[in-house]
Amino acid sequence: MNRWVGLCCSLFLCIGVLIVLPKLFTFQPSLAQLKGNIMVFNPHSSMVLTNDNLVDTLSSLPLTVLISRVEWSKSILSLDLKVVSSDDTVEDIYENLAEVISFSFENTTNVDRLMLRLVVENKWLNTRHLLLAADVSRPQWSTEMTQALKGNGENPLPEHLLHTFHMTETKLWRNQFYRH
Repeated sequence: MNRWVGLCCSLFLCIGVLIVLPKLFTFQPSLAQLKGNIMVFNPHSSMVLTNDNLVDTLSSLPLTVLISRVEWSKSILSLDLKVVSSDDTVEDIYENLAEVISFSFENTTNVDRLMLRLVVENKWLNTRHLLLAADVSRPQWSTEMTQALKGNGENPLPEHLLHTFHMTETKLWRNQFYRH
């Protein structure tokens, strides 16, 4: 009988350890946060962009403008972004452009060139009009330039940003957004 009691106690002890050990590991992140050590995981870091993941990846970007056209060919990503709301401000548009640029060069390893066009659609005439275009290459890009674009606010872009991003503003863009 003592033999069965010892065996049952051992069995319950093993089951208890199996139940308690996983619970101990759930406390680990909160202890790390208390110490100020927080592990960050970015699911997009070092991503290789392909035709298979292109749509899913781009649709997850937090943009306020629509992506109306995408092309991926030999490390060149081409995007047309479409302004659909008259509520979009210059600052919103710059933040969207910065988000796409940041994604292309910070979160992927194989985008060497990003060609962006910002268009607006005239629904009455069923025509599209180019507002601005950018041709950004990885060697000329920097995080600081993207932050400068994002933080530019409602101001016209300074020459160094226009030059770095090879950005061209159309007359329609200047008339629509910079009527001072």
